Amino acid sequence: MESFNILLLTVAVTVQVTSHDSTGEPPVQISKPKVTLNPSHAVLYSTETVTLHCEVPEALSGLQYDWYKNSADLSEHQPSITARGSGKYECKAKKGTSESEISASYTLTLQDPPKAKLTVDPKWTEFFPSENIELKCEIEGGSSGWTFEWIKDTWTSEGDSVRAITVKHPDSGKYSCRGKLKNRQVTTQQSNAFQLNVKDLPEPKIQSDWTEAFPGEKVYLECVIQGVSENWNYMWFKDSRRIVSSDETNINTLTLSVKSSHHGAYECQAELQERNVSTVRSKQHFLTVHEPPKPNLSIESQWNMFYPTEKVTLKCSVDEESNKWGYEWFKNGGSLKDDKGISVSGNTLSISSAKAGHSGQYTCRGKHLTRTLVTTRETEAVQLRIQDIKPKPTITKHVWFELFYTEERVQLHCNMPGVGWEYHWYKGSTLRITHPELTIDAVSLSDRGNYHCKAKRGDFSVDSETLQVRVQKPPQPHIQSDWTEAFPGEKVSLQCVIRDVSENWNYTWFKDSSKIDSRAETNIQGNNLTLSVKSSHHGAYECQAELQERNVSTVRSKQHFLTVHGSQPTILLQQDPSHPEMYNGEQVNLTCSIQEKTSKWQYFWQRDSQQVNTVNNPIYTIQNATFSQKGNYTCQVRRGEMTYAKSTILTIREPPQPHIQSDWTEAFPGEKVSLQCVIRDVSENWNYTWFKDSSKIDSRAETNIQGNNLTLSVKSSHHGAYECQAELQERNVSTVRSKQHFLTVHGSQPTILLQQDPSHPEIYTGEQVKLTCSIQEKTSKWQYFWQIDSQQVSTVNNTTIYTIQNATLSQKGNYTCQVRRGEMTYANSTILTIREPPKANMSIESQWNMFYPTEKVTLKCSVDEESNKWGYEWFKNGGSLKDDKGISVSRNTLSISSAKVGHSGQYTCRGKHLTRTLVTTRETEAVQLRIQDIKPKPNITKHVWFELFYTEERVQLKCNMTGVGWEYHWYKGSTLRITHPKLTIDAVSLSDSGNYHCKAKRGDFSVDSETLQVRVQKPPQPHIQSDWTEAFHGEKVSLQCVIQDVSENWNYTWFKDSSKIISRAETNIKGNNLTLSVKSSHHGAYECQAELQERNVSTVRSTQHLLTVHEPPKPNLSIESQWNMFYPTEKVTLKCSVDEESNKWGYEWFKNGGSLKKVEDISFSGNTLSISSAKAGHSGQYTCRGKHLTRTLVTTRETEAVQLRIKDITPKPIIKKHEWFELFYTEERVKFDCNMSGVGWEYHWHKAAKPLIKNSEFTIDAVSLTDTGDYHCKAQRGDFSVDSETLQVRVQARPPAFLSLKTELIDIMTGDVTLRCNISDGRQWNYTWFMNGQQLNGSSDVLKVTGNEETIKSEFKCKGINTERPLYSALSDGFVANNIIFKRKILLAISGCLVCCIFILIIGCIILKITHKPEVKETPEDLFFSMTDSKNQIISPMKEYMDNRQTELEESQGKAELISDCASAVHEDSVIKESQEKAELISDCASAVHEDSVIKESQEKAELISDCASAVHEDSVIKEEDTSATVANGLTSFKGL
Repeated sequence: MESFNILLLTVAVTVQVTSHDSTGEPPVQISKPKVTLNPSHAVLYSTETVTLHCEVPEALSGLQYDWYKNSADLSEHQPSITARGSGKYECKAKKGTSESEISASYTLTLQDPPKAKLTVDPKWTEFFPSENIELKCEIEGGSSGWTFEWIKDTWTSEGDSVRAITVKHPDSGKYSCRGKLKNRQVTTQQSNAFQLNVKDLPEPKIQSDWTEAFPGEKVYLECVIQGVSENWNYMWFKDSRRIVSSDETNINTLTLSVKSSHHGAYECQAELQERNVSTVRSKQHFLTVHEPPKPNLSIESQWNMFYPTEKVTLKCSVDEESNKWGYEWFKNGGSLKDDKGISVSGNTLSISSAKAGHSGQYTCRGKHLTRTLVTTRETEAVQLRIQDIKPKPTITKHVWFELFYTEERVQLHCNMPGVGWEYHWYKGSTLRITHPELTIDAVSLSDRGNYHCKAKRGDFSVDSETLQVRVQKPPQPHIQSDWTEAFPGEKVSLQCVIRDVSENWNYTWFKDSSKIDSRAETNIQGNNLTLSVKSSHHGAYECQAELQERNVSTVRSKQHFLTVHGSQPTILLQQDPSHPEMYNGEQVNLTCSIQEKTSKWQYFWQRDSQQVNTVNNPIYTIQNATFSQKGNYTCQVRRGEMTYAKSTILTIREPPQPHIQSDWTEAFPGEKVSLQCVIRDVSENWNYTWFKDSSKIDSRAETNIQGNNLTLSVKSSHHGAYECQAELQERNVSTVRSKQHFLTVHGSQPTILLQQDPSHPEIYTGEQVKLTCSIQEKTSKWQYFWQIDSQQVSTVNNTTIYTIQNATLSQKGNYTCQVRRGEMTYANSTILTIREPPKANMSIESQWNMFYPTEKVTLKCSVDEESNKWGYEWFKNGGSLKDDKGISVSRNTLSISSAKVGHSGQYTCRGKHLTRTLVTTRETEAVQLRIQDIKPKPNITKHVWFELFYTEERVQLKCNMTGVGWEYHWYKGSTLRITHPKLTIDAVSLSDSGNYHCKAKRGDFSVDSETLQVRVQKPPQPHIQSDWTEAFHGEKVSLQCVIQDVSENWNYTWFKDSSKIISRAETNIKGNNLTLSVKSSHHGAYECQAELQERNVSTVRSTQHLLTVHEPPKPNLSIESQWNMFYPTEKVTLKCSVDEESNKWGYEWFKNGGSLKKVEDISFSGNTLSISSAKAGHSGQYTCRGKHLTRTLVTTRETEAVQLRIKDITPKPIIKKHEWFELFYTEERVKFDCNMSGVGWEYHWHKAAKPLIKNSEFTIDAVSLTDTGDYHCKAQRGDFSVDSETLQVRVQARPPAFLSLKTELIDIMTGDVTLRCNISDGRQWNYTWFMNGQQLNGSSDVLKVTGNEETIKSEFKCKGINTERPLYSALSDGFVANNIIFKRKILLAISGCLVCCIFILIIGCIILKITHKPEVKETPEDLFFSMTDSKNQIISPMKEYMDNRQTELEESQGKAELISDCASAVHEDSVIKESQEKAELISDCASAVHEDSVIKESQEKAELISDCASAVHEDSVIKEEDTSATVANGLTSFKGL
């Protein structure tokens, strides 16, 4: 048999081979191929890809090829190959056993690419930012047809052969280039490299120690560039404006002769010589130009009038940098002289002990400590006044008493003339308070003592006189009385007594703290209170005294209590407890008391009239009451002979016993159970207490106790034994508890047990079920009823079991068992669930039901409910599934391992319960299984397909296979790319070129699609062509975006600084052109990009094309002065400037909006407009603008208008006068201010034509007679000046003070000197006296000087003080006593002689009158006149007497001789050396004195003497050529005689 099989196999093989040979392809004729070349350029380079094609003239399919190079087989079999270098190439074609001849050889020559060369202009090694550099790339043999790639470090970009760079820091790096043939992959070798180094522009720095200066100082600023050797030119700026070269600049050093206008921020900038490179400006160097600060002078106190020895401090201060200034001091216009009492420390002038001589006007000024020539102006003068006497503070007393009582108010006020005083009140040496007023609102004993106040300011203080304050407590009264209790109707007397006090006091009485008014029953007389006792008089009494006319009250006396009883004693008999009946065992207290508070009472007790105690006790106690102790109890009270009694009845009995009445012995929760506690034959009010299981029950909702009833709202906790007990209300009497009453409480309700058999939660139709109902508790008399869904199903009573023989769906529902007892019904329900067996489900374990040969198929049968309790049965085409080797069953799964067409059909299954064997499910719905007989391939769908894709384009392919459940795998070649129905390359790249196919797979089954080729190349790069690299605002600039050697239709997009440009009026885009109507916002880097129409292909952006847009710089217009208002003939200069590249700009000028033409007085020079002599017509608003010198259409904007105001008249400076008087007195202050409208003025003061001072303020601190004259000020700025009106200053000397010696007889006797100061201008004056320059106390016109060695050698002067101008006079001449005292002693002797002569003369006159002839009656005109004559005479008697003096002398020769002798004596003393007229005058005066001595009549004679004295005084003060003090003193001495 085996041999036969081998034979059959051999025959089969032979037949197969024979069949194959008979179907082979016949031989074909293949022509000789030809080798062709792509590309077909004249010159080919070794770096480009060259493709050789083997072309056969006939169009035959299925040809294969062989390639040879230099006769060597290349093992290449494609129709086209890539050349492998220079050489001879041949090919041949073949198909099956047929092949062609070898082609003619094709000689391929490949050259090396040419070299590139890089040149640089300019050839510097280092560049600064913003410099321009040009790089040029050259190709050996010419650059025609070449494009260029520029390499910077690792970055490559395409561009022209020339690359212009405006240098920036990022441009640093190594540059090289190479050429690239257009549309060919040919590049030259990389050129030589150029290293571009971009160097930071150095930053200049200003070096100077000067940061601040005062006008006139020299300041040097140096602009330094460290570590740089290039040659630089330097520019200087102040406040951002360039400083034009002048004497103030020198190469890199700026020298300033400081003015106030030099204040500001300075910068410097350097420009590299021969290169358009400028550094940034240096950091600002601030120069502060200070005007010397204004000093301030102040008195370091609130007052400017001081007292002797007081300390005075003046402070001179400069607010700015005060530590850098010293100070100089001045008094009354001159430098402060050395004075031991004055010290200067820093900015402080201190007068340690003030004197009157320190008074005056003080000023100061600051002097710089390091810059010794810098001083401030003097301050305003401060007037310092020093008084000549030191007053004491005065104390004012308010409501004063020699003795104060505590709590009284003591108020004292201290006052001191002047301001700034701080008042300190002292008690003894202890400080009490610092205040002008000392107020003790409620004086106490500790406040008594000696008080004084001290007025203090600074270190100076003055004490007042001492004042004694005496204090004592008000006395305390007390009440004297023997009365402490009484009954109504009695008289009670109380007396208020204050011991050892004599003042008049008013007395007030109080009862229970309420004031008592005096009336009939409460009579108050003085300090006595008499009561006619009433019950209302019961209480506590106090008294209080108040001092008459003073708010002083004593404390109240101690209380004196008075008790007023009722009409008789009130007996109180009380039972405790007070129940009408007492029970055995209770304690009873019987208490007997008298209601009134009184004493000495005796108490006795009786029961039923029998004495029960003999002890005096108000309480009778029964400890343990018994029935025998009941009865009538009486209490007797006795005091003295009086007896009172009161009775009460006491009842005693046994407590009763309660019992519980109720029909309830058991209950269920929720029922109401009532229990009653009953006490028979008792009427008292009892409180009932209930107990359960011996525990007390509290009354609440479920255990409600009302009286003797207990009502239970039954709960399970109420199960137990109940008792009750009664307690007598408000007494400690309780009954015994009742007997127990038991109550059984079941559960919440009868426990109904309802059971199902079998107990499955669900019963399937056809099964038997039994329901059983029972009560768990032990109880009886229940009836049972059955319901289904509330419908009665059984009417037989006591049927506890309900049976369903064959369950149907209609019998499912809610089954209820009802149990009844009496009126109560209880129920329990259960739900009987009857249902059909669950439905089985069958599914194919895949998303598809159509399969291909060899595919695996899985069917699954499932029961969702309790699947672990079911088994399964399988069916095909309506019958049970037959055995099949390809089909296996495992639990609920049917598997076909390799599908065949015969497996197709309708499959079903059903479940079978594993434990309840009769229960099966229905069969499932049939599942149709289809097995195909052929295997298809997947289909590839292309979306937006191109034969050639550009990089970044989207390539999308979709793979599809009939049927569902397929998983798709995409492959490039043999490499898996993605598992997805779609292959999407969102941005295709060159690496994505290749052959793609997809594989459809489900489970272990898969099918491959056909292959698809994807070709990719990069988009071309555009570049911008334009000659514009910079422009001004408003110019037209055109840029063109060019893509070389590309024929597609492209759309172009433009970018500026990476932001897209939208086509509009100023940025017009047409095709590949961008036209700019240049604005400042157009400054930046431009790029373009092309996008292929109808395809999402964009080129890379072009290289940046930088366009610099210059905003015409902003010009500045300024007036070259600090002011903009001018006066006629003044010179005006306007300056227009452009800060940036100022040498490239000219200027145009405008006035009031129109162009300004050159006219007389107006000239233009560079950027300056000058008005040589201003007129009102030159006023207006001026502007200017810059105009580019080379781009004539480019102009800047006009500057902001500068308003130029030219006044039509020239005003004069205004002089402001401070405290002006038409006539000044010497030493007064004269102050003027000069002011001119506008700014920038300097003020010059002149007296007549003599210049005085350069300042706006002119002050003469102490004017003198030489200051009289005409003054004016000159206001000047620049070359322009204006004089003010002339102001006349008139100065007059102060009134002179005349010092004279006034000698009284007592002065001659004691040796003292009396001086008189007089100012004869008719006004009232006070006077100040000085001795040796030191001010003396006093303000009188007379100074009494005690004669001693010191005073006779001292010089005395005086001056007048007034409250109206002039405030003080000139200082008098000095007076020195010298030997006047000695001379007076001589004069005393002479005067004695003179008195004797006068006396003799008077006696002679009397004798003469007596002895004169009586018949001759002459009017006594010689010496005396009557009162009548005196009244009728008009002229002065003295004058008449002097006129008739010759006649009188002739008639009385003896009198003349006597007076002559006296005059001779005076003459001999050499004191009075006067003419004969003076002697006669003295003689006349002596006669007048004689007349006054003899006849002392009316006032008219007194007036005669006064006139005489005045005449003598006037004569004595006449100063001759010799004005010595001695002569004057002598005359005055004689006048005194």
